Amino acid sequence: MLIAVIGAILLVLATTTLHLITLRWLSGPSASIPMAPSLRILMIVLAVFLVHMGEVTLYAVAYWLGGQVFGIGSFGGVPTNAPLDYFYFSVVSFTSLGIGEVFPHSHLRFLTGVEALNGLLLIAWSASFLFVAMNRLWEWQSFSVPEAGETPDRAD
Repeated sequence: MLIAVIGAILLVLATTTLHLITLRWLSGPSASIPMAPSLRILMIVLAVFLVHMGEVTLYAVAYWLGGQVFGIGSFGGVPTNAPLDYFYFSVVSFTSLGIGEVFPHSHLRFLTGVEALNGLLLIAWSASFLFVAMNRLWEWQSFSVPEAGETPDRAD
């Protein structure tokens, strides 16, 4: 159990730090790269997607290490042998989707629960960051306002 708890703490610290570094870079040094606002938003979305994939990969490696090296659990359901199987399980857990065709046993269950909570927080952090970026960068067209006494056309 101690290995699972220490592993979970290290994973949360690693993924949160990686996320912080990425978002700080996106809001700081990358701002000096000249590009159109819509291209900058696209870059932010892709960078955030890539950092999430990196975080999922860290958890996938931890599942492999936990099961194959440290022996703190295993997986039931669909056979989990290839690296992509661990990655798939990690994506399902990180996004809190939890399909259930692969499921952890023993102390890997604890690690899975921590990943779901960590993923939820990191995804929410990314969404709020993107919201702020969109507010600062996105140019909205002005909406037409009817003049006094004018009735707007409705398609009721």
